[in-house]
Amino acid sequence: MGLIRILRYATNTKETRGTFGEMIVASIFDPRFFGEEEHYLVNDIILETPDGITHQIDHVVIYKTGVFCIETKNIEGLILGNPNSKSWTVYNGEPYEIYNPILQNKKHIAVLSEFTEWKYDIHSVVVFIKGNKPKDCGDCVLDLQELKDYIKNYSSDKETTSDEMKEVYSRLTTYKEGSNITKTEHYRIINNK
Repeated sequence: MGLIRILRYATNTKETRGTFGEMIVASIFDPRFFGEEEHYLVNDIILETPDGITHQIDHVVIYKTGVFCIETKNIEGLILGNPNSKSWTVYNGEPYEIYNPILQNKKHIAVLSEFTEWKYDIHSVVVFIKGNKPKDCGDCVLDLQELKDYIKNYSSDKETTSDEMKEVYSRLTTYKEGSNITKTEHYRIINNK
C-alpha cells in the first residue's frame, strides 16, 4: 500500500484526521523549521476546571512574542462562518455544522489564563491546515502556511522573557504529566454536559 493510500486511510475518521492535523501543526515548531530561537510547545493538553469540565487544547506555543493557544482544524471543503456565529457550515458533500472554533478557543484561553493565574496575555490562533479558512474571520484565523510568520511577527506590547517562557512550559508539562484524564474520558465528559 502506497504512502498516499496509508495517509488517506489513516485520516478517514474525525479523530484520526484531527490527530494528523495536530501532528502537521506541531511539526511547524520543530527547530529545523521554526528556527533555533527559544520557544516551547505543549501539544494536546487536557485541562480540568474546578467544576469537573475538561478542555482539550491542541497546542500551546510559548515564544518571545507571547503565549498562543492554537486550535487546529483538518477539514475538507468550503467553510462558511463569521467570528460571532455559534456554528460554521462545512460544504463537502452533505453540508454539516461545526462549533465556531474562535468561540471554542475563547473558552480554552479562559481556562488556560486561569491555569496560569492570569499572568500572561494568551493569544488565540485557529489554523486550517487544508488552506480553506473562511474569509473575513479575523487575523487569528490562519491557513497553515501563515502560522510560522504569524507567531514570529506577532505584535505585542511586552516581550515574554526566557524565565517566563520556562515557567509557563514547566507548569503545563508538570500538569500534563500528572494528569490521568485521557481523550476518551474528555469526550465522555463533554458529551454528558
